[in-house]
Amino acid sequence: MSLAILSLGSNLGERHNNLKRALLELEKLGKIVSKSNTYETKPYGVFDQPNFLNMVVGIETELPPRKLLEKLKSIEKKLGRKETRRWGERIIDIDILFYDEIIVDEPGLKIPHPEIQYREFVLKPLREIYPDFIHPTLKKTVRELFQKLPDIPLVASLEVQPGRFFFAVKEDKILRTSFFEIKGRMEMNPTILRLKDELKRYFDGEKMDFEGYKLEEGGLSAYARRVYNLLRRVGWGETITYKKLAELSGKPGGQRAIGRLMATNPFPIIVPCHRVIRTNGKIGGFGGGVEWKKFLLRLEGHNF
Repeated sequence: MSLAILSLGSNLGERHNNLKRALLELEKLGKIVSKSNTYETKPYGVFDQPNFLNMVVGIETELPPRKLLEKLKSIEKKLGRKETRRWGERIIDIDILFYDEIIVDEPGLKIPHPEIQYREFVLKPLREIYPDFIHPTLKKTVRELFQKLPDIPLVASLEVQPGRFFFAVKEDKILRTSFFEIKGRMEMNPTILRLKDELKRYFDGEKMDFEGYKLEEGGLSAYARRVYNLLRRVGWGETITYKKLAELSGKPGGQRAIGRLMATNPFPIIVPCHRVIRTNGKIGGFGGGVEWKKFLLRLEGHNF
């Protein structure tokens, strides 16, 4: 017998009844040896949907991990789950969190679940019944992972023509924006909701300046802060050359230093490094790739 720890969630229809029906089906796969209370939680990843009911159960089973996954998918289908958008609404969702202490990394099956450490709706009920269970890859107990949650930034993303754009906040500050994935808690607070809305409007072609946001500048040099603050004054539809930005920053001839700061800018779009071009009118390089820079400049009315 092996111990499989599962997460259950529902936010459509009769949520309590959906969980009860799922538990009855799980009893056919093995013996339920532990069961958390039910918690109402806000949606995760996609915010415009109803609240979820979540719980965690431990089940002793003889099914190997892949077979268990197949059975869980069958239960979801039997209870009426239909595929919607990623992280979207669902009648029932059943995930394998842990299976004993093994590690599985196969197509379609990752154990432990790769997002456990970011999800309060998982860690809270998990802590209730397995507080001292040690995550086999992170080497921390469930209790320790839950205690670290407040230190993890909130993250979200938007799908845009050249790819996906990611952003992370903590309380009322932007920690980072990026053209590459940022890991964190996909939960909401007023800052990330406002930022997501304004970025969407920006990508839809609306003039946005993002000047009202606080940035986490603790790891930046004084010169980097000065350059980025100057660049935030270059408005939508405007451009500035590397040479001119170097002059304004107090370092005439410092175009190379400006280029390095643009390449390592932790706040693209918020600090609009895409608006910095060469003296000869060519667009120059870009940390997110030249296609992203072309897209952003065209979005603001430029033709390169």
